[in-house]
Amino acid sequence: MLEISQLKKKIEELEQLQRYNRGLIEASIDPMLTTDNEGVITDVNEQMVNMTKHSRKYLIGTPFKDYFTDPEEAYEGIKEALAEKMVRDYELTLISQTGKEIPVSYNATVFTDAEGNVKGVFAIARDMTQYKKMEQEIRESQLYNRTLIESSLDPMLTTDTEAIITDVNEQMINITGRSREELIGTPFKEYFTDPEEAYEGIVKTLAQKMVRDYELTLVSQDDSKIPVSYNATLFTDANGCVKGVFAIARDMTEHKRLEGELKSYTENLEVMVEERTEELRVQQKREVSYNEILTALNASIDLHTLLTDGLNEIVKHLNAPFGVVYLYDAENNVLKPAASHAVNKDILTEQFELGEGIPGETALERKPLIITDILQNGKYHIELGIMETTPETIMSVPIVFHKNLLGTIVIGFLTDVSEDTQQFLQRVVSQFGIAINNAQSYIMVQNMAQELQEYSGQLERSNQLKDLFTDILRHDLLNPAGLVRGFTDVLMNMETDEKHKELLNKVHNNNEKLIDLVETASKFAKLESTEELEFERNDIGKIFKNIVDDFEPLAKEKEMAIEFLADGEYFAKANPIIEDVFSNLLSNAIKYSPKGSQVVIDIQDTAPDWRVSVTDFGFGIAEEDKSKLFQRFKRVDKKGIKGTGLGLAIVKRIVELHGGDVGIENNPEGQGSVFWITVEKA
Repeated sequence: MLEISQLKKKIEELEQLQRYNRGLIEASIDPMLTTDNEGVITDVNEQMVNMTKHSRKYLIGTPFKDYFTDPEEAYEGIKEALAEKMVRDYELTLISQTGKEIPVSYNATVFTDAEGNVKGVFAIARDMTQYKKMEQEIRESQLYNRTLIESSLDPMLTTDTEAIITDVNEQMINITGRSREELIGTPFKEYFTDPEEAYEGIVKTLAQKMVRDYELTLVSQDDSKIPVSYNATLFTDANGCVKGVFAIARDMTEHKRLEGELKSYTENLEVMVEERTEELRVQQKREVSYNEILTALNASIDLHTLLTDGLNEIVKHLNAPFGVVYLYDAENNVLKPAASHAVNKDILTEQFELGEGIPGETALERKPLIITDILQNGKYHIELGIMETTPETIMSVPIVFHKNLLGTIVIGFLTDVSEDTQQFLQRVVSQFGIAINNAQSYIMVQNMAQELQEYSGQLERSNQLKDLFTDILRHDLLNPAGLVRGFTDVLMNMETDEKHKELLNKVHNNNEKLIDLVETASKFAKLESTEELEFERNDIGKIFKNIVDDFEPLAKEKEMAIEFLADGEYFAKANPIIEDVFSNLLSNAIKYSPKGSQVVIDIQDTAPDWRVSVTDFGFGIAEEDKSKLFQRFKRVDKKGIKGTGLGLAIVKRIVELHGGDVGIENNPEGQGSVFWITVEKA
């Protein structure tokens, strides 16, 4: 058993350790706190009290999250620290008792008991108000106990008032490369390139109670030199007596590197600006040249003019001694010279097939070709006599528009061709292609316009002949047919022989069919040559009702019912010829419907049109025959019923002239068909 004196000594040592730890906590210039595993505050230092404006007694036992603008984010920080064992630079906004919002950055880690069980979170806050613009933040941590010290992410140490190291954490061991035993008890200044400056930092801290951003260069055991920035403050015992200095280091290697880069950039900025200014000047000059060349290309639609003027502008702006433009003759598959600058005119009669010579190879490959060493070049057999000045380099570029070969442009240069010049020439040649295509298209359009004018005259004469033929047909056939009708009627009234009457009746019926065919064909011919109609505001419902009244006798003869569902007014943009449409549709419905059936007429609103429909319960139309119905002289499944085959073609033409549509559907209520048209509302 321990003697009483030994027990008292142990208790006194424990109290001294507790006072030491409390002194470190209270000496911190940053707010510090601990929480349990539920995020409830278990301890705070005086800086935390000052920042929140709440007393220590008020804070301890309350949820950590209650003192922030975003409680859930604050609680997530505690959970993250417990899960990850630490968090760095966790930013929150603290609200003090006075309502002041303070941006803070937390570094937090867990602390454990002697058995290694996690007891809670130790957090150090940093007021970020003044440090938002600093590239690296300086963190200050105060040892709460050995576990907290070892969990710090920054090197930390304490010295006595004589600047002798009294304690270090693991990070300090790592950065110096020395063990804790080697460090403790040695002078702080021995680990820096300037020992006196390091010692002065301790003296300054003792005199001013703290220093911020005190820069030194630490020397590790392997002689590595590490720039560091220290924040240091004093710590005291329970009686307020200064026990030494508590310091937190920040590795400034990256910061110093950035400072060096910034200095270097600043020194070179003027050179960079001058270089960029020169680049912009050259670029601006190129753009001026480009625009002047475009102006020359777009100044005329005449092919020869634009080729000559465009080529002259190109050689001028590129300071080239000569140039030639070859156009591709697709019919003969050759390149022909079309424009030149400073080239012997006698040579310009030479043509090139695809793949032949510089122009031909460029056209065949569809890519630029650059020829150097003109005097020694033997592949292309270049004749210097064709140029007024001997070039050093020749560049040939294909002229292409939408993948269509238009020609080749060949330019001679007195020097090597730079990458910039190559790109500029290719850019210009692309515009050359557009201009040539436009000029060739213009020539083509002119030729087509001439041909169209000639064709229009022929068509007009053809229409005149057709109208003349229609008038002759109608006049010369209807007059004799009318005489046949009259004489046939007289003979039928005079004839008593039944056999003769039967023959006369056949003559009468065929003559009536001929008259109907001539009148219908004449009407259709007139409609085909008609381009537009004059429209009025007409009630198509009233027009159709009058048509129904006209067909009532025919319907009664077949014991058919005509049901007219269109009750009201239906004003449309229509020409009176619309009557022929309704007559044809109703006539067909009655003709092709069995005796005793019905026909239903309806007009529906399908804005912006009226939809007029005629529904019969007749034989119906096969699907493969529907597309033929509205064609001239196309009749399907006649069922022994007479007709010209032009009725529905006339309907379609009249509806088209009204800007409407026409169609046929199966009768949804049974056998038969639904014929419909649309007419625009008025």
